[in-house]
Amino acid sequence: MATIAKISGTNNAHAAISYAQGKGRDKLKNQTLEWLETNGIDTSNINGRAVVSSGTNGIMPNMASTQMKTTRLAFNQDKQRNQALRIIQSFDRSELDPTKPVDWQTANDIGQRLAAELYPDYQAAIYTHLDGDNHVLHNHIIISKVNLKTGKKLRQQRGEAVKTARAKNDEIAQEMGWHILEAPKESVNYAEQAFEEKTGFSWRKTIKTYVDEAMNNPAVTNWEQFTAALQVHQITPNLRGKNVTFVINTKDGKHHIRGNKLGTDYEKETLINGLERKLEFNERHEQTIERSNTEINQGTANSQQRQRTVTSGEPKITAFSHQIEQFTNQLRATIDRFKQLGKQLQTTARRVTEFIKSKTHSQLNTPTQPQNKQTVPTKTDKKPTKEFDLNTDKSPAELIAIFKNFNQKVDQENAQKEHEKELANKQAQAAKDRQNKELVAKRIREREKKQQQNHGMGGPTR
Repeated sequence: MATIAKISGTNNAHAAISYAQGKGRDKLKNQTLEWLETNGIDTSNINGRAVVSSGTNGIMPNMASTQMKTTRLAFNQDKQRNQALRIIQSFDRSELDPTKPVDWQTANDIGQRLAAELYPDYQAAIYTHLDGDNHVLHNHIIISKVNLKTGKKLRQQRGEAVKTARAKNDEIAQEMGWHILEAPKESVNYAEQAFEEKTGFSWRKTIKTYVDEAMNNPAVTNWEQFTAALQVHQITPNLRGKNVTFVINTKDGKHHIRGNKLGTDYEKETLINGLERKLEFNERHEQTIERSNTEINQGTANSQQRQRTVTSGEPKITAFSHQIEQFTNQLRATIDRFKQLGKQLQTTARRVTEFIKSKTHSQLNTPTQPQNKQTVPTKTDKKPTKEFDLNTDKSPAELIAIFKNFNQKVDQENAQKEHEKELANKQAQAAKDRQNKELVAKRIREREKKQQQNHGMGGPTR
C-alpha cells in the first residue's frame, strides 16, 4: 500500500524544506481547499501545504532548516554540495483515506518511523501532503546528510538509497498488514530499444536529457518557460488532465510519450512541484539580495553621516589642538623657568656656604693687636645676614626677587670683609714700619755712643 515514489539529492536543504513545509495558506491550492471543504473537513487550522509534520533527532518541523544548518556549520559541512536527501513516500487511498485527518497522522507516523530506522544518526523532517489531482496522501521526508556522531557526510552508492528505502518501506507495510504498492516504472519498448542499438539515437533519452536540462535551469520557474526551453529542441510538453505528454519531432517523424512512462521524475506533479520550488527559491534569493542591498545602502548612508560628523567636528578639533599646543608651550616654559630657579638656588646655596666658611676662617686668623698701640675700631653692631627661607609659598617672581636681594647682601658683606682685611693689612704694615724705624734709630744711637767712647780713649773706631 505504501511505496517510495522518488528519492533524490538536493544541493539546497533550505529550499527543499521550505517547499515541503509550504508555510502560508496561499501555498495550498484552491482546488485542494475546495476538495477538503467538499468532504466536510475543517480547513481553519490548515496553514500551508503540509497538513501534518514531525521530525527525528530533535528536529522541530517549523525550525528544521535552521537546525540542520546549525549542524552543518558545527561540523564545517555547510559548503558541501548535496546537503540533503529527499524521499517521496506515497500511500494508496484504499489504505489511508485523505478525507480522514486521523489517517493524515498515520501517514506522518509511518514516514517518521521510516526516517528514524533508515537514518538513525541523521536529522530528518517529515511533512505530509494531500495536494495533487488525486489527493493521495504522501510524505516529503528531508534527511540532512551530516552524521550527528561523526560529522561526516552521508555517502551511498548510486541506487543504494532507493533500494534500501523501498526494502524498509515494504517491511513496515508488511508489519501493518498492508499490501505493497509497486512504484511506477519506466516502460520499455523493445522495438525502440532495437532501433536505438542500431542507430545510436533514442528519442526517449533525448526528451529526458532536455527535460532534465530545463528543470536544472534556475531561470525556468513556470510552465510557460519550461515549454519554451523544450521547444528549442523540437519538444513540446502537453498537459492532458492528470498527465503530461511529450511530443518530439525527429527525422523519422513525431513521437509521443506520457511522462509517467519515462519515470516518476517526468510526471506532471513532479515537474510542477519542481518548478514551484525553484520559483520560491528565486523569490527568497531576490529578497535576500534586496535585504543585502538595503543593508549596504544603509551602511553607506551611516558611513557618509559619520564622515559628515567628523568633517563638522574638524574645526573644534583644530581649535582644541591649538589650545593643547599653547598649554604645552606654557608648561614647557614653566618647566624651563623652574630649572633656572633650581640652578640659581644651587648657586646661592654654594655662595652662602662659601661666605660662612670664609667668615669663620677670618675670625680664626685675625692678628692680636698690642694693647699699647692704637687700633682702628671695628663695627661690632653689624647685623648678620638673614638666612634664606626655602619654606615659602612665594610666587616664582617673588622668589627671584628674594634671591637677588640675598645675593646683594652677600656681595655687600663680602665687600665689607675685603675692606676690613685691607685696612688690617695697612695697620699691620704701618706698625711694622714704625718698628723698623725705631730699630734703625736705636742702632744709629748705639753707634754714635760707641764712637764717642772711642774718641774719649784717643783712638779711632775700627
